[in-house]
Amino acid sequence: MHYGPSMNPHVTTRGGLLPVMLAIGSGMLAMGVALSALPLELQSRFACGTTMIGVIMGIQSVATVLSRPQAGRMADRLGGRGTLLCGLLCTACSALAYSLALVPVMSPAMQQAMIVAGRMAMGLGEGLMVTGGGVWAVTMVGSARAGAAMSWVGLAIFAGLGIGTALGDVIEAHAGFARVCLVAIALPVAGMGLTLALPAPPRAGGPGGGMRWKDLIGHTWAWGLTLGLSAVGFAAISSFLVIFYAARGWHGGGWALGAFGAGHVIARLIGSRHVDRDDVRPMVVAIMLVEALGLSLIWLAPGPAWAAAGSFLAGLGFSLTYPLLALPVLRQVPPAAAGSAIGLFDVFFDIAAGIGAMLSGVLAGVAGPRSPFAMAMLAAVAGCVVMFVIRTPNDRQPVDK
Repeated sequence: MHYGPSMNPHVTTRGGLLPVMLAIGSGMLAMGVALSALPLELQSRFACGTTMIGVIMGIQSVATVLSRPQAGRMADRLGGRGTLLCGLLCTACSALAYSLALVPVMSPAMQQAMIVAGRMAMGLGEGLMVTGGGVWAVTMVGSARAGAAMSWVGLAIFAGLGIGTALGDVIEAHAGFARVCLVAIALPVAGMGLTLALPAPPRAGGPGGGMRWKDLIGHTWAWGLTLGLSAVGFAAISSFLVIFYAARGWHGGGWALGAFGAGHVIARLIGSRHVDRDDVRPMVVAIMLVEALGLSLIWLAPGPAWAAAGSFLAGLGFSLTYPLLALPVLRQVPPAAAGSAIGLFDVFFDIAAGIGAMLSGVLAGVAGPRSPFAMAMLAAVAGCVVMFVIRTPNDRQPVDK
């Protein structure tokens, strides 16, 4: 059975998805809690240098990228609920590995190996949680509200990660890393309990589960490319905004980074009801121009207030690109291949964010700390050009009869 415009007429987008959002949020909270505390632990307890810390922390991103295709196939085979459960389990195992690294009888090499294993498990868990949660949400509300569902799931992801990083700092400062590990284990376990308590959604049937990757890429590449061009701004701001403030002798770099998050959340709260539309291109162009405007304000900012305002606008513009650009992808593939499509679509974001951060570092070293924001502004404008060139797909998949 295909999911249609309204798989469950009794599910409201926000209210019906709240348990799913809480389950995903529990895993992202755990990820954020460990993310903020682990670098300090690596430095103080294991005497790791900055290069080694960067390598260990980056292992998660590599594992996430590599897990995306498998996460998509798993979502097609097991459904979004089962995939989310596996992701939460991997997240709990990651924190368990961190806690085992604290056992004093282990050699330093074994302790660091446990940390690396934990980072790999967290990367796998992230890929499974994001893809599984997205597929489950779309299955619950139906294709007519798929954009809103993806938007609310994304809000749960970013909110969980943001709150988790702040919570991790507090727990680390007052109770130590061992308590951080316990919290990071308990949160996804609670999310698993919540997920198991929810009824299993209908499985998407019909052809498409074995859809070839060549066909999936053909349906995805232009929309994924645009998402990647938008993600360059996210990479530049998250990696170099605080450094830019410090280089200019300004205070409040953390607040400016928070302004990006505030813009992101506000846009999701206000704009989620408007993303489900037949032609997403005009709205994508509009919000990417807002992102470009914000990035240009940072690039040319005469003072910290202007840069913070630019960061806020960039967050507003970047926020809705993912749910808007995911819609045409989902409309071109059968429901039974939705997981693979979302997994492939997410790869574009992961790769662009990683490359964007690296290019920002190279460019900042050559042309100064404001140059990454000029590069990101041009990338956002290029995304608008892609939207003018590409056709809107009109080959929607069949719905329930």
